[in-house]
Amino acid sequence: MIVPFLKRDKRDSSLKRPASGLSSGSGLLNVLAPMAFDFRQRQLTMGDMLCRVLVVTGYPPNVEPAWLSRVVTLPGVFSSIHVTPTDPYQLINSINNSIGELAGKLETTGKALYKMRAQKSLKDAETMLKKIDQENQNVFYVTVIFLVLASDEDTLNRRSKRLESALAAPGMRGRALIFRQEEGLLAAGPWAVLPEKVSRAGRRNMVSETVAASFPFAAGGIKDGFGILLGRDKYGGIVLLDIWRRGGDRPNSSLLVLGKPGVGKSFTVKLILYREYLQGSKIIMIDPEREYRDLCMGLGGSWINCAGGSGRINPLQVRLYPVDEDEAGKDGDKRALGPLFLHIQFLRTFFSLYLRDLSDVEKALLEDALVELYAGFCGVTWDTEFEAIRGIPAEKWPNTRDLYELVAEKAESDPELWRRLAILLKRAGVGSDAALWAGPTTARVDSDVIVLDIFNLMNADNSVKKAQYFNVLSYAWHIIETDRMEKVFFGVDEAYLLVDPQTPQTLEFLRNTNKRIRKYSGSLGVITQNVSDFLDPEVKRHGGALLNNPTYKLFLGQGEDDLEALSSLLRLSEAEQDLLISAERGEGLLVAGNQRIRMNIEASAHEIALFGSGGGM
Repeated sequence: MIVPFLKRDKRDSSLKRPASGLSSGSGLLNVLAPMAFDFRQRQLTMGDMLCRVLVVTGYPPNVEPAWLSRVVTLPGVFSSIHVTPTDPYQLINSINNSIGELAGKLETTGKALYKMRAQKSLKDAETMLKKIDQENQNVFYVTVIFLVLASDEDTLNRRSKRLESALAAPGMRGRALIFRQEEGLLAAGPWAVLPEKVSRAGRRNMVSETVAASFPFAAGGIKDGFGILLGRDKYGGIVLLDIWRRGGDRPNSSLLVLGKPGVGKSFTVKLILYREYLQGSKIIMIDPEREYRDLCMGLGGSWINCAGGSGRINPLQVRLYPVDEDEAGKDGDKRALGPLFLHIQFLRTFFSLYLRDLSDVEKALLEDALVELYAGFCGVTWDTEFEAIRGIPAEKWPNTRDLYELVAEKAESDPELWRRLAILLKRAGVGSDAALWAGPTTARVDSDVIVLDIFNLMNADNSVKKAQYFNVLSYAWHIIETDRMEKVFFGVDEAYLLVDPQTPQTLEFLRNTNKRIRKYSGSLGVITQNVSDFLDPEVKRHGGALLNNPTYKLFLGQGEDDLEALSSLLRLSEAEQDLLISAERGEGLLVAGNQRIRMNIEASAHEIALFGSGGGM
């Protein structure tokens, strides 16, 4: 039978005409409404869509909270729950009669199976009676309708069977409304209409407690109301995350992204960077694998090759640093908070990474040479204030060539003491590494998207690579420090490169950045793959803090060793461990404060094109 849309059927007055201001032939209805309905025995056609209406006809004796939640999220399935108040005393009388019958069965039956079933039914009836009589719970008739939609008959049948199977798992029974698809459509629609034929087929008495538990609002999703759309949770709901929301269980805006190679870490970070940029955040990214250049160029940002030349960062230029205020200056010495003191601490770590074989005496000589160099070159001493530092241009600072020349000069007058140090510094001063540091800072950072690229150093000597990564990290903090009111997302990719058990100060610097950036309206994003590296006994104090302290954590697929270390550190449940060991690309566990949800990362086609191929898709 074919029924034109919104044309009243003489047999059923419940199909109403549209309001007088909107005729059935209006342009809006022509756009919104299907051309016609065709009702068949077990299905109906609505425009170019095939549909089937099913009703729940059987229920288990006991249900869990949100007992419909597993069903309503199936693709192509829409649900309608009709709740009608009824007289509880009629149900009390009915239950009383049932209890009497069941008690009689228990007395007369001899078979163990029948006796067990009768005992279970009697217990359920007594529980129901208690809820109505003693707890004064109201009683309702509940009818649950499902509308299944598909574009072809095979898909419709497949989705219908999947729905029936999902209902059967907890003990429910779903059946198509035979020769009542028209009435079923009325019941399934948002019109608060429940034809009597449909009600008789599926209604069931339930107390208010069970009715409340039927509503499928089980998703513990994250919907902050503002922020960036990350993807969907396991229930199909959107994940809307605002990392700048602070308070309660969200004390900071920092983010940790963990995952083994090939699970989509870089793609996920690109998505976060891009959408944060659209929300007005400034982006600074340290990129060891040249995975963010396409995105940076596409947004008109500043892409800086930190392998020297136009992207040189002079490590001897005094900068400002994140300090753990709980530990700094405990002895009351003012110079412990001065710019030269702080920069000397940085240079100690920098040269420990670069010149790993320095003796204690040579380290002391190097520090003496640095203090002398600063005083003679630009007049900076222990007593110089921060404001004076800000006014010195990049060209006025000494560099590694100046340091080498000073040490070489000292080696001529006292070769026994200074000669070896001069030899070790020669590479940085006039040798193979001079392009990196033997000159003023030339990097220009006048954009809202800044990518500091160190890809050309990934095949360099390990000491050079680690030293330059640390140098770039401190320079990035210098950029952040220039405007502490600006919202900045600072990403550190492949952070495991900073892990050095012989020089734990690198992770201490990153940990201090993590603690300090909160006061600079910023967020630190740590992206890495080797969890176990951060838990080495020599660096665990700082590495463990980097894993624990971020409010926001996104765990993608993990290897067995990393998962074991992660589980003990963060107390992952068995279900969370199963997810992370078997997660597909873009699938993972998102932690936001006290909330933990399973989710899938989603991006649009134009975003995928913008991100480029670096890091995969």
